[in-house]
Amino acid sequence: MYVSLLGEVEAQVAGGPLPLGGPHRVSLLALLALRAGSVVPVSELIDALWDGAPPRSALANVHGHVSALRNAMRAAGSPVAPDRVLVTRPPGYLLDPAHCRTDLGLFEELREQAWSVRADPAASAGLYAKALACWRGPALLDVGSAFLRRHAEHLEHRRLQTVCDMAEAQLELGLHDTVALGLRPLVDAHPYDERLRGVLMLALYRGSRQAEALTVYREGRRALVQDLGLEPGPELRRLEAAILTQQSERPAAVPPVLATLRPRQLPPAPPLLIGRSAQIDALHTALAAACPTSLPVLAVTGPVGSGKTALALHLAHRLQESHPDGQLYADLTEEPGRILARFLGTLGVPPDSVPGPLPDRAALFRTLTADRRLLILLDDAADEAQVRPLLPGGPTCSVVVTARRPLTALDTTAMIRLAPLPDDEAAALFTALTGTAPGPAVLGLCDGLPAAIRAAAALLQSRPHWTPADLAAWLGDDHRRLGLLTTGDRSLQDSYARITSALPAPARQALSVLAEGPATPAQLSGALSLPQSHAEELLEHLVDHHLATPRRSGPTWTYALPALLRLHLTRIPA
Repeated sequence: MYVSLLGEVEAQVAGGPLPLGGPHRVSLLALLALRAGSVVPVSELIDALWDGAPPRSALANVHGHVSALRNAMRAAGSPVAPDRVLVTRPPGYLLDPAHCRTDLGLFEELREQAWSVRADPAASAGLYAKALACWRGPALLDVGSAFLRRHAEHLEHRRLQTVCDMAEAQLELGLHDTVALGLRPLVDAHPYDERLRGVLMLALYRGSRQAEALTVYREGRRALVQDLGLEPGPELRRLEAAILTQQSERPAAVPPVLATLRPRQLPPAPPLLIGRSAQIDALHTALAAACPTSLPVLAVTGPVGSGKTALALHLAHRLQESHPDGQLYADLTEEPGRILARFLGTLGVPPDSVPGPLPDRAALFRTLTADRRLLILLDDAADEAQVRPLLPGGPTCSVVVTARRPLTALDTTAMIRLAPLPDDEAAALFTALTGTAPGPAVLGLCDGLPAAIRAAAALLQSRPHWTPADLAAWLGDDHRRLGLLTTGDRSLQDSYARITSALPAPARQALSVLAEGPATPAQLSGALSLPQSHAEELLEHLVDHHLATPRRSGPTWTYALPALLRLHLTRIPA
């Protein structure tokens, strides 16, 4: 499949057009194509399609649109099974770049090629021209979603930067009049873009049109002062001075505004954290005692819903003062290359100077962070490979990682493993949230998980005519308990699905056996026809991923599933 985004959103399958249907289906395909290769959560798709005001049927509608797109691909003669192109991968969907190309991807590839041969202005200018030829009009032209219009604005900025890159290469070839003619209408359309204006000024000046170049500067200054109350930036002012004094000056890239700011990317800290003070103190102590020549890495692991992210955010906010150069945040459901590109942009690297290969991005990130006092919070790591490229370059930074399992192959300063809250702390959390004691029945149905306790508390607050006994009666219904223990886009069920779907097939088979009840290695060995040693390894693998709990049973161990995970695996639709 080939998806066009740089103009009207269109798609082709087997060389022919793919009917996309209505605007919601177009928006859904556009967002998946913009993020090709990355999972787009269903919650983000819903936001894009309904701009934050979804109907009750939004989830079903998204699934319906995905199904309709696959059916259309099938009818159009897709040579690859549609569910291999548009892949279901909890908590959402992705377009597999192995089977789906985009004009945006081609544009970026050509940009990278042009940058790599910048020492040859003719070759570079030719490649930039090919990149710009990918555009058939304004990006996402027929998409009405406000969510996606922000993506379109970013892409337009990328296009203008590419125009400037090509213009600078053309100036090296002496094509001053060509550059001036092409840039004049763009400067009029984008009066606040100082880099665009600076390249036009230089083209006019080198073409012996000094007066016109100074007029372009004054027009820009007038627009900035009158409309925004700002003076032109230092690079543009230096260029004006060079023209006035007849100097030979080349325009430098105008530093992005973010380069002068300290990044503050942490999501808000949870307003209430009960029962984790010992773990936070342990992490503080480990950080204070860390080797001064080594990068401190603090890891937090634990079961689904145990509050890993809440604890990490609470800790990170407490560490802000000791990291005055800022804080960076990343959700590791996004691929490391994209995260590094965003981090580099935040640290002042222009988009067209971000290297393409992941190792080069990681090396540049280490260089820029080597002497800074930054805190980096990396949330929801699946494994060590996701984390390593994102580690900064010096011991003055600190890293906090939340992970689905212990990151034993990573050099960590400290690692803590969260357990479900004991009953007294679980009750204290529920009472603090609601002003009402939960009772033992509610606590037993929440499995000691802070996420489940918060969801149950929110449910009780939303139904003021209920008592805790009513809440316990509803939660006691196995058909709907997991659905009730969901708040907004925070779903235990989605988290379980994401983690279990990523397990190897033998581990999933072991989960299926444990879903029927606790088992010893010998019992699992018999159920799966495996050597007992293999069964033991599978069960310990599940323990590492916080998906099974071991209990000594005489000379052997018995392994059981957490109650809510078992419910997820055995749930029967209502």
